[in-house]
Amino acid sequence: MTLVEADSVARIRASALTEIRKNGILGLRLADVAAGADVSVALVYKHFGDRDGLLAGVLGDVIVQQFEEELVGIEKLLESLADGVNFDDVLRLMPKPDDKWRKERRWLRLEAKAAGREIPALAERIGRAMAEVEDATTELIKKARAKSGNSSTVPARTISWAIIAFSDGFTNSDIMPSRLDDENYLPFLTDMLKRYVF
Repeated sequence: MTLVEADSVARIRASALTEIRKNGILGLRLADVAAGADVSVALVYKHFGDRDGLLAGVLGDVIVQQFEEELVGIEKLLESLADGVNFDDVLRLMPKPDDKWRKERRWLRLEAKAAGREIPALAERIGRAMAEVEDATTELIKKARAKSGNSSTVPARTISWAIIAFSDGFTNSDIMPSRLDDENYLPFLTDMLKRYVF
């Protein structure tokens, strides 16, 4: 791929994400994406195959990137733990219901998963993305256990699933009248981490 093509693909991806945020996955139109990227619709088809291929490529990559950003922060924290665990630092990095910056991310994941039921290419890409996230989170938990000496018999993969499920589940708290907030969630999260990870 030439530099010009790579630039076009990057603009298409950015335009698609902008359109998804503006109109949702179901409202995505290739003509709007092409216009936003200042390319032809034919070029979108050339690089992504069709609307489903565009959604699969863009959303899968964004979901993986968002999780990897968070995992890098946690790994850096674990590497810096020489003499013990500072739970304030750990908790700061964990998904919580009141994290406003994570709200858009969890809704994008939820919308992408729902659309994946109708778009096989999207479901397959998100499935691969989530498998990468699950594997990375599981490895992180194993590293944390090795550093802390935690001998919990609960498999690291089970803890990984719980953390991912809670993070996505906070969408319920976003729309319910009696919502879960950090004040009520943090004691549970702290207890879970102390029992099963640190």
